[in-house]
Amino acid sequence: MAHKGITEKILSDGSKNIYVRFKYQGVTYPLKNFTKHFGCKTPTKAKEKLDAIKVDIARGRDPFATTYNTLNEIFEERVRQKVRSGQWTHSTPTNYTYFYNKHIRKAIGSKKIEKITYAHLKKMQDDILDVKDSTKNTLKMILRPIFTEEVKKGNIHRNIIDDLETYNMPVKEKLDLRTSEKNIDIARKLYNAIPKYNALQKTQQTEVRMFLYLVLLTAHRFGELVKLKRDDCYIDKKIIISPASITKTKEDYKFPIPKEVIEYIKGIESGLLFPTIKRGSIYAIFQRVVQSADIELYKDKRISLHDTRRLMLTIMIRNLKIDSVLADSCLNHKQRGVINHYLSFDDDDIKKAYKKYWKFIRKTK
Repeated sequence: MAHKGITEKILSDGSKNIYVRFKYQGVTYPLKNFTKHFGCKTPTKAKEKLDAIKVDIARGRDPFATTYNTLNEIFEERVRQKVRSGQWTHSTPTNYTYFYNKHIRKAIGSKKIEKITYAHLKKMQDDILDVKDSTKNTLKMILRPIFTEEVKKGNIHRNIIDDLETYNMPVKEKLDLRTSEKNIDIARKLYNAIPKYNALQKTQQTEVRMFLYLVLLTAHRFGELVKLKRDDCYIDKKIIISPASITKTKEDYKFPIPKEVIEYIKGIESGLLFPTIKRGSIYAIFQRVVQSADIELYKDKRISLHDTRRLMLTIMIRNLKIDSVLADSCLNHKQRGVINHYLSFDDDDIKKAYKKYWKFIRKTK
């Protein structure tokens, strides 16, 4: 039985393929190989598929869009799209892919998304992932938008990621519960240890040292520093403007450049300031610096790069008598209430606070 617009063709390899050309709702669709796209082996099967396709079109779906069947395929396409659009740069695709490959790919990646159950996901949280609550929350961070999109496409009925527990992060212990040393002594020891730091890869040595200087002296979030580009730096004015696309507050943020890193930045023509530093290696790098700085810690205690923010805030307020709101503004914390509406500090205020802090840190004991 002949069907309008449906033809058979024998290809050079001897295989028979069913081709379909049709017009629907005022749109003429180009010739499609239904054998290749949908596995139709007879004109009748092609006609049945065409009828189903017209229903999809009427419902606003694109039946010819590329279909990604497994979670692995969906995740990989999501990464490609985010990178192409510029929404994900440098560390985000690297870190997400590392996490996915380590914790998700082998466990459920080969499954079709509609076959993934709550039990699969819960087992990953309880048994497969490491014990850190932040790691378990990263599972939800990566998978939730994927499942949300599949719900919108009608491939699944609900987002089971929302059923997973969100773990509350423990409050970090105060520094005085982790070390007996004073904040200023810790900061100075770290400062003096940086130029002596030997990177595992000699080609990274200068880059790592400059990164550590910038973290310690500006107390800027290290996850944002690794995303900074040469175009964000204004050497003539000695400032960096972190773009809203990389900041936690989703606003541009300006901070001064310490003299220790000026020449390094001058030597970069374009691209990332720290192109070879991976977020996953930052913790280990800093712990080696802490060890070489000979900072005395209580048993089984650690200090982290994030503690540089605590150090700067405490030293500015306690030791240097800098206004607490100004010190807080140096950390790019978003102010609330009346303060947010009526009190602001200009660039000179922030530069003076930083310079006072730097001068104090650079002093030898």
